Amino acid sequence: MFSQKVNLSQIYSILRKMAKTNKWQTLYAQSKEGCVILFKNAATYTDIQIAFLQYLSFYNSLHTDIYMNEVGEIVLEDETYEDAYQHYKNKVKKSDKKSKLRTPQEQDKTRERRKKQQGTNISNTHVVFSKPRIRK
Repeated sequence: MFSQKVNLSQIYSILRKMAKTNKWQTLYAQSKEGCVILFKNAATYTDIQIAFLQYLSFYNSLHTDIYMNEVGEIVLEDETYEDAYQHYKNKVKKSDKKSKLRTPQEQDKTRERRKKQQGTNISNTHVVFSKPRIRK
């Protein structure tokens, strides 16, 4: 019998590729509505199952953002793009949470600062992810 060792990084790479497919994205969406059960064990998930669910959620969010024109489909061409966009999105979300905790006066000052910086900062992900990746 043929035996081959698979390391953990290979497993996570496979999970990521599976989670990105239309088949698994459809099943994930249906499972959120209670129409489909993804795993036989419904209560206690293994670490691999949890990782797979995290990837499914990650790609579901990414596909939603593409559909909503928050980012272009080019982001799906490379895992580095995907991760970078998610990192960017998390930073924006964190920033928004912080601004909600501030007083209205502090929020006004922050808005004024952002308006001044707008000419120098990239504020739209379409600019960042609109060009193909430079390959060496």
